[in-house]
Amino acid sequence: MNFRLTGMLALAVAILGLLIAFWDRDEDTVEERLERARRAFRFDPARVDRLIVDTGDLFIECARHGRQWHLVRPLAARADSVAIERLLGALQDLPRGDIILPPRRTADAYLPYGLDAPRARIAIVAGPVTNQIFIGRRTPLGDGVYVRQSEHTGVARVSTALLALLPASADALRDRTLLAGTPADIERLDIRSAAGYIQLARTKSGDWRIFQPVAARADSAAVGALLEALLGCRVTGFVQDGTSDLAPYGLDSQMAVTAVLNTEIGDGSQMLSFGDSLPGNPALVYARLQAENSIYAVPAGVRQALLVKPEDLRDRRLPGLLPEAIQRVRIEESERVLEFHRDDEGAWHLAAPLQAPAGSEAIQTLLRSWSEVRLTAFANAPDTNPPPAARLIRIVSRDGRTPPVELHVGPQPGDSNSVRVAIAGDSSVAMASPAQLLDAPLDPLLYRSRQILSFPIADIADIQVAGPNGSVRIARDPATGQWIPAESWAANLATVLASLRAETLLANGQTAAAAQDWAAPYATVSATLRGQSGLAVVLWIGGELSPGGPRRAALRGRDLVFALAPQTVAALLPPPPNGAE
Repeated sequence: MNFRLTGMLALAVAILGLLIAFWDRDEDTVEERLERARRAFRFDPARVDRLIVDTGDLFIECARHGRQWHLVRPLAARADSVAIERLLGALQDLPRGDIILPPRRTADAYLPYGLDAPRARIAIVAGPVTNQIFIGRRTPLGDGVYVRQSEHTGVARVSTALLALLPASADALRDRTLLAGTPADIERLDIRSAAGYIQLARTKSGDWRIFQPVAARADSAAVGALLEALLGCRVTGFVQDGTSDLAPYGLDSQMAVTAVLNTEIGDGSQMLSFGDSLPGNPALVYARLQAENSIYAVPAGVRQALLVKPEDLRDRRLPGLLPEAIQRVRIEESERVLEFHRDDEGAWHLAAPLQAPAGSEAIQTLLRSWSEVRLTAFANAPDTNPPPAARLIRIVSRDGRTPPVELHVGPQPGDSNSVRVAIAGDSSVAMASPAQLLDAPLDPLLYRSRQILSFPIADIADIQVAGPNGSVRIARDPATGQWIPAESWAANLATVLASLRAETLLANGQTAAAAQDWAAPYATVSATLRGQSGLAVVLWIGGELSPGGPRRAALRGRDLVFALAPQTVAALLPPPPNGAE
C-alpha cells in the first residue's frame, strides 16, 4: 500500500471540506447582509423594551416587563403583547425604497419631505440604544412615504403600509383579555350573585367538588365549560378609566355577579365582576377587574353563564361505578351480605356469603346496570326524618389511591323506579333512577360461576361410568395418550367432563329432592386424576327437572346442586349397546 498517496488524498479531502464549510458560511453571511439591506429599519424585536408612538394628537408609550407589555402613557394599563409584537415585526419587515441624500448645510433640507415637522415619530428603545423613526409626507405619486432615522441623515422612501401600522388610539394596543390561565391551571372557583354563593375546588385527583352551599361532587365537564367561558371573556369596548364610583355601572349592587379564580402558580387570585347591561345594548354588560379602575364592556353571555344553581353543577353520576375501575364490592342488607372481588388476572370471585369463583358476565352485567343510574334530584336541606337506608354498598377501586365509596340506599316513597342515595362525604341525600341499586338480587347463586370442573384432559387416568346403559371403564395410556379400549366416544366424554359447565345453579346446599336422587342416581361418572388436579372426581346425575329437560347434578363432597343440559348428560354417557334403545 502507498501510504504517502493515501495521506495526500486524506489531506485533500479535509481541505475540500473546509472550503465547502467556509463557502456555506460565507453564503449565509451574504444572504443575511442582503436581508438586512432590504429592510427599511434595522432592529431586533426581541430586544426592544420600550416603544413610543407620537402622532402629535396622540402620544403612546409602552414598556416591556418580562414577557408582558404595559401601557405607560396616556394611561397605565395592560397592553396587548401580541399586538405590539405584531407591530414591531411589521416595522422590521417593511422594505426600503430609494435613498435620497438631502443637501448638506441647508436649514430646510428636510422641508420638501415633510420631515422638518414630522407627521409622526416612532421611538424603538433597546437598552441604551434608541432608534427614532421620523415619518414625513407622502411621495408625489402617493405610493410611498418619506422617512428618516435619527442616526442617519439620508431620507428613504418606504411603503405607505407604514401609516397603517400607526395605532389610531391607545385602545388599539390595550389587552382585551381579562383573566389569565387555562382551565387546567384553576384550582378554585367562587361565584357570588343575588342567587347566593357557590364555592368549588379541585381535589387531589383533579376532580371538582362543591363546598358551598352544599358539600357534593361537581360535574367536572360543567365546571370546565364555565371556566372556558370565563377565561374566554374578552373586552368589547373600553368604557371608562380611572373611576372609583361603581354605582353607575351596577358593579356595587346586590345584582352584580362576581367570579374569583385561584391558581396555585403564577397569576394567583383573579376577581372579575359583572354589572348592568349597557344602555340600548343588552348584549353587553359592564365589567371590572379587581385592583383596576377601568370599566369594560363585555358580552352578557358570560354573566348569564355564572347565574347557575348548585344543582346545575352537580355530578349526576354515582361515584366509583366505572366497571373496569372496580376492585371489590360489598353489599349489606339486614343480615344478608354479598361480596365479590377481582383478582390480579381480572377474574371475579365471590367472598361472601361463600367463597367460590364468580361468573364474570353476571358481575359485569350487574356493574353495568349500576353505571347507568343517574341522580335526578337533590335534597339540599338535611332531612330531619329520613327513611332508613335499606342497603349499604361499599365499592373499592383498583387504584389504591382512591378512597372507597359508600352508598346508603333506601326506597323513595311513592316512586318504585327511584331510590334515595346518601353518598358518603355529601351533605345531602339525592334521588336516583332507575332503582337497580336497591333491586339487584343478593342471591350468590346468580353470580357464582357455572364452570363446575376445569382441569387438563391429560390429567385423567381413567373414567368409570355407571348409568342406564350399564357400566364401563376406560383408561388412558400415559405413554401414548390413547384410550383403552379405543372407543370412539371416549375422547368427547373426557373433553366434556374436564370442562364441565352447568346450565343453571339450583342450590348452595342439599335439598330433599337432591338427597333422594343421590340415593339412587340416574348415572355416576367417576374420574381418577393425576398431577396437580387431584385424586378423583365423582359426578352424580339425578332426575329430570322437567320431562326431557335438564337433570339435577352434583359433585360428591360439594354442596352445590346444579342442572346439566340434556346434550351434556348425553355426552357423559356411553352410547347404548348395539341393538339396544
